[in-house]
Amino acid sequence: MSVSAVTPLTILHTSDWHLGRRLYGRMRYEEFEAFLSWLQDTISLQKVDILIVAGDIFDTMTPSNRAQALYYEFLGKVSKSCCQHIVIVAGNHDSPTFLDAPSNVLKFLNVHVIGTACEDLNDEVLVLDDTNGNPHCIIAAVPYLRDRDVRSSQAGESADSKDANVIKGIRAHYDEVASIAKAKKAKLVEVYQRHIPIIATGHLFAAGGTTTEDDGVRELYVGSLGKISADMFDESFDYVALGHLHVPQRVGGRESIRYSGSPIAMGFGEAKQQKQVLLVQFGAVENGFKDKTSTAFTEHPLPAIKQVTKKAATQATEFMDDLFGFSDSVEPEAMTPNSVDKKYFNQPDAMQHSDATSNVTSPLTSQLLHHDESRQMQVVSIPIPCFQKLAQITGDLTAIAAAIKSLKPSESIWLEVVYDGDEIVNELREEVNAMIEGLNCEVLLTKNPRNYNKVLNQQQASENLQDLNELDVFDKCLEINGIADTQKSSLRTAYQQILHNIYHNDSRAE
Repeated sequence: MSVSAVTPLTILHTSDWHLGRRLYGRMRYEEFEAFLSWLQDTISLQKVDILIVAGDIFDTMTPSNRAQALYYEFLGKVSKSCCQHIVIVAGNHDSPTFLDAPSNVLKFLNVHVIGTACEDLNDEVLVLDDTNGNPHCIIAAVPYLRDRDVRSSQAGESADSKDANVIKGIRAHYDEVASIAKAKKAKLVEVYQRHIPIIATGHLFAAGGTTTEDDGVRELYVGSLGKISADMFDESFDYVALGHLHVPQRVGGRESIRYSGSPIAMGFGEAKQQKQVLLVQFGAVENGFKDKTSTAFTEHPLPAIKQVTKKAATQATEFMDDLFGFSDSVEPEAMTPNSVDKKYFNQPDAMQHSDATSNVTSPLTSQLLHHDESRQMQVVSIPIPCFQKLAQITGDLTAIAAAIKSLKPSESIWLEVVYDGDEIVNELREEVNAMIEGLNCEVLLTKNPRNYNKVLNQQQASENLQDLNELDVFDKCLEINGIADTQKSSLRTAYQQILHNIYHNDSRAE
């Protein structure tokens, strides 16, 4: 067998489950359960060999018992399926020590967990074998690299210096695991005389990466530092499975460096996205998936959608390819979902205004995104059904009423209503609740910027405080207390550091 030959291997890439997350106080366990059930079926039907979860398994460092139960039950079931290995790395929302604690037990199920960056980076480079003891691939299982993992703090260090040191530390970490992986690969190739794929993981913020307004994606380092570019990853990596950003996208135009995105919408800003998991296939794939003269893709059937709850809703749309083929030079704020072609989203623009009846109902289909002949690799997007529909309605009272009237009475929808009319409306929620009477809808959030600004100017508390994040409140405090502009920057940076420490302190470590 020639060295260039590749044996068949199927890897499924997913990330950012955020098990236990609420949406404006609304529990979502039924959605998570439905997704994990669907994912289990997908693994079996697609005959997945290796599952990679690239961070943010949980939404908090202290996950609820129910969230933990979903996690462990899923691992137990999948370990008994065709899937031979599960690789899990921690994200910034996860407690690294909490994930690490049962890792020695989970190894007996071929579940490999890397919660904390390893002191010996050899421990992050895994050679995964098939059932016959032959090597499937090499995984550079790199978790979220915390500030302390990649740089040493120095008194009086400038923001630019911190940024440079963070990037330098991340690059050094990946360079070293790449070197270890290449050395392991060279030895395996010498014995088996075939190509052994190297897969890297990461939980990072790509330069130019796109987010949505309310997805809860946090800056990983103080002052938006540590944003990586595609050239940080060694060319020896056949594929890089990333987590952290909820919008599926490539990095720097590189087809083999991808975010899978979150499996369910984490906020109303994600409501129009078609969620997905990514199937990465090496070698000769059965059923002849790739037609060299076409981008057509044929695969095992998608799993049937289980009606786990009465509220589980299916949806189908023209499937999303790469949402954003951005270059490393694009700034995040330069690309928003509103600037992208409508076909990439699964709910119509009209839902934001007055006509909410034109939702597409054609079957969900997978799509071939990338085929690399030289590496005998292809990347396939598999769409995830929507288990709870979200919709954002924006307009004046007339437009809002028209949009709500167009909703199907039997369809379960969670709504966010944003009033942008000229007239002042003091009781927006009451008016909206009257409009949805008789419908299977629930209004989770109303936004009334005109009334909100009026209250802010009066410096009074408001129910709309939920519209502000911590930095917004801090900035308002600086303004109210007449802090000089020359002092605002340093105070804001210090406050960001406090927030960073709160969010990233591993409360499970002791």
